[in-house]
Amino acid sequence: MTTEQANIIAWARSVGGQFTKREAVAQFDNYYHGGDKYVGERLSRMVDAGLLERVSPGRYKIVKGKKSNPATIDTNQTELFK
Repeated sequence: MTTEQANIIAWARSVGGQFTKREAVAQFDNYYHGGDKYVGERLSRMVDAGLLERVSPGRYKIVKGKKSNPATIDTNQTELFK
């Protein structure tokens, strides 16, 4: 987890665990132009990582634990070492 993601999680906990994208942009927009885009991308990456859940478009909540993505090994790759 990056420091920016940790800051978002800490802030989300302080506001009750649920928030909107607009609230996050108002809190974390450190860009001169396109801050909405960058904060939205960060939130999407956090959803993909299992740190947040997208409740509805533009609405997020903290997830209790991380989503498990077990690594899969392609059988062709193991044949390289035989």
